[in-house]
This record gives sequence, C-alpha cells and structure tokens, in this order.
Amino acid sequence: MVTGSDGEPASCETCDLLTGVEAHPLTGLELGEFAALVEAAPLLVSNNSGPVHVAAAVGTPVVDLYALTNPQHTPWAVPHRVLFHDVACKYCYKSVCPEGHHDCLRRVPPTAVVDAALSLLRAQGRGDPRWR
Repeated sequence: MVTGSDGEPASCETCDLLTGVEAHPLTGLELGEFAALVEAAPLLVSNNSGPVHVAAAVGTPVVDLYALTNPQHTPWAVPHRVLFHDVACKYCYKSVCPEGHHDCLRRVPPTAVVDAALSLLRAQGRGDPRWR
C-alpha cells in the first residue's frame, strides 16, 4: 500500500507505474486509521517523517530514507535500517536542501531500499516475499 495526504493520489499512482507493482493508494487517512494500518504492516518504507515515528510507536520495523538533516530523529526501539548517501553538507538542520541537490537521498540506490526491506522481513522470519 502507498499512503499520502488527500492531495497526493497522483503521487501514489506514480509509485505503481515506477515500481511495476500494483499498490493500493490510501490517501486522507486519519491519524488513528494510519497508525492501525502501520501497526498491521510487516514493515514501513518511508522518508524520515511522521510515519516513521508512528511506526516506531506501534512497533513496526522501518526502512528510513534519511536526509541527514538532524541525526537525533532516526527511529528507535524497533528494528530499522537507516539509508542515506553521505554528503559533506550533512547535519544542516534544514527542512529543504540548501544545496539543491538532495544527494543524501537521490544517491541511495533503489536496490539498497529493497535489500534493507528484505533484511528486516527475514529478521522477522517472514522470508522473501517475492517467492510467495
């Protein structure tokens, strides 16, 4: 499933097209509904934002695409993988990339995201979901 705000259904549909996997977009969920969805999921893949912290709160493992803006905000108390590309401008404490390149995220290879997700699933004894 792909989630987002009420204004993001097109972005959710783009994820389907880019991945070649039919995801089910769910947009406009209330916080409690979103928390229940994340709690039921085997893991969450997200950028470092509110959903990562919701997942940590409900005990769902996280693959966190982390922009290196503030090292204090990584997930804790749940199994997780924090993915980033090391850059000279890390720990800038900015919400928007002041350099404009977003290399700390843009240079994370998609295969690293898949590998991190599969690693967390295997650690939970779920095996490789591609072979089910």
